[in-house]
Amino acid sequence: MRRYWAVAGLAMIASGGRLGAAPQRIDPKPPSELATLFGPEAYPPLADTLREDGTVIAALAIDPLGAVTACRIATSSNSASLDAATCRIITTRKPNFVPARDAAGKAVAGTYDLKVRWTLPDAQPSPLASAGQRLTLLLSNKAAIKRCELRDLPANVAVEATTMCAGFREKIASMFGGDPAVSPPGDIELVALIDRSIGPAAPLSGPMPTGMTVLQDMGSEFLVQRDGTRTGCPPVSTLVDTSSDDADATETDMCDVTERFVRHQGTPIKVQDRVRIAYRLVGK
Repeated sequence: MRRYWAVAGLAMIASGGRLGAAPQRIDPKPPSELATLFGPEAYPPLADTLREDGTVIAALAIDPLGAVTACRIATSSNSASLDAATCRIITTRKPNFVPARDAAGKAVAGTYDLKVRWTLPDAQPSPLASAGQRLTLLLSNKAAIKRCELRDLPANVAVEATTMCAGFREKIASMFGGDPAVSPPGDIELVALIDRSIGPAAPLSGPMPTGMTVLQDMGSEFLVQRDGTRTGCPPVSTLVDTSSDDADATETDMCDVTERFVRHQGTPIKVQDRVRIAYRLVGK
């Protein structure tokens, strides 16, 4: 399993002042444990699969008690999963800030710019075992999440999927006008199948349901040598909905040359990675 880290940058916008000037407003100050909220376990599963990293700057609203009351992405990482995870973590974990104070020293509401740098360091050796994930998401016609289920296969153990669903919610909303408050035009079901197959094994996530419109189908195939290194990585499929303006989808590179596997004996082992995403309108 890979290990991931996110580093929170604790930098606020300071108020200017002149020597001898009257007391100035003081901005909120973050708690010392803020960076620990973005540890290895916080890395979004979808960003893991797509090998996404980047820096997010989130504008936070802090009330007079030091609580975070709102989070808005000021600078995107170009990853919907990382952006959504940043605001989800900061609003659900509820860190206590030192509140802002006005010139008279009274606690008041304020703002704070949170900078989170999501990075993917060198990974631990990956196991040579087939694995799969099956995500099912149902959105209302106002882009509200009505159902969100992610299952690890073959164990079929339900895992936390909020971040993945939030990322797909933004993607689907952008396809139907860009405003999650008014789109899509009806209830939409989205299915994402993520697989790693060893040798001739079939994908564990199973077949895509019938009647779905394919949004993305991409994969890679490579060999794992005895020393755990990987060689060769031609794409096995690339199919992107041409009606989408998401240029990043065509540029996603699944060939992670830095990944290493556990050592094994015998001949090189073939590994296939595949991500399939499809949706359908199920109501108006």
